[in-house]
Amino acid sequence: MKRFLILLALASPAAAEQSFEAYAAQCAAQIAEIPEINCGEGVLIPITVNGAIPATYTKDMTCDRPGLLPNGAGSDGQCVPGSRLLDLSTETIQITAMCRQKTIRIPFDALVFNEVDIIAHNPATGATCWYQAEAPKGTSINGMLVPSPNAPGAADFWNPIEEVVKADCGGCHDNDAIMYSPFIGQVWEEIATNPLGLYYHVAPEMGFGAWPTTSLQPRDNACLGCHRIGIQSTCGFLLEQATGQAPIDGADEWASTFPGNTFMPPLHGQTQTAWNTIFQGSVKDLQSCCSNPEQAFCNMTPILGAAE
Repeated sequence: MKRFLILLALASPAAAEQSFEAYAAQCAAQIAEIPEINCGEGVLIPITVNGAIPATYTKDMTCDRPGLLPNGAGSDGQCVPGSRLLDLSTETIQITAMCRQKTIRIPFDALVFNEVDIIAHNPATGATCWYQAEAPKGTSINGMLVPSPNAPGAADFWNPIEEVVKADCGGCHDNDAIMYSPFIGQVWEEIATNPLGLYYHVAPEMGFGAWPTTSLQPRDNACLGCHRIGIQSTCGFLLEQATGQAPIDGADEWASTFPGNTFMPPLHGQTQTAWNTIFQGSVKDLQSCCSNPEQAFCNMTPILGAAE
C-alpha cells in the first residue's frame, strides 16, 4: 500500500508541476531562461513537389523533402505545410523552436499548430534542454501565445517531464542538439548549430541520463568531417535514409531516387558514381561499427560536456 501511495503521489498533477518547475529551473541556470514565443516570427518551412509549391495539399501526399520525424497516427502525413522554425539564439546561447503542423489547414500558413518543441543549448558547456507541447486531439495551439517554460503556470501548457523523456528526442538527436534533415535543411541557415561541440542532457536524474551521448569515430572516415555518428538513430534508420538505402515516408519520385534520396553530405552535387567512390567505403565502415561498436577501429567515444 505504501509503494502504491508513493507512485500515486509521483503521478499527481502537483508532482508533475513540481518536476517541470525543477527541470525548467535547472535549464535556466545551466543555459538560459526561454522567452515567450510567437511562432509567426519563425520562418515557414516549404513543402514542394517537383521543386515548386503545389496548388493544393492533400492527406498523405508525397513531396520532395518530407519530414523525417513521424507525424503519427491521425496526422495528414509527412508532407503537411505550415510548420515554422524560430531561432531565439543570443551571442552565447542557442535556442531553436519548432512549431509543427501535422494536419492540413486552410490557409496553410495559419498560426495554429499541433505541437511546439524547444531545444535550448549552451555551446560553452554542452548543456541541452528539451521542451514539448502537444495539442490534444481535435484542438490546436495558438502559435502567437506560446508561454515561456519559465513563466508561472507553464507546466499547464508544456508536457510533463516524464512524457518528454518517453518521447526520446535525444535518441534521434544522438549526435548533437540540432540534427540535419532535408526538411530542416531548407531553412538551415536560419538557425544556430554547434556540430562536434560539447553536448550533454541537463537533469540526468529525471530520466534524461538514459538518452545516449556516445559516438563512433572510425579513423579517416569521410562522413565525420561535419558531424559525429551517434550510436542510436544515426546508427539506425538515419544512416540508411541519408545514404539512399532506406525509403522515406512521404517521398515523391525525386526524393526516392538519386540524388534526392541521398542527402548526406548536404547539397553534395555528385553523380552516383562519384558519390560511391568518395563515400561508399566510409558508409560500409560505419555500418560495421554500428553492428559491432566494440571493434577497435570504431573508436567508440563518449560525447562530453564541460559539466562532466
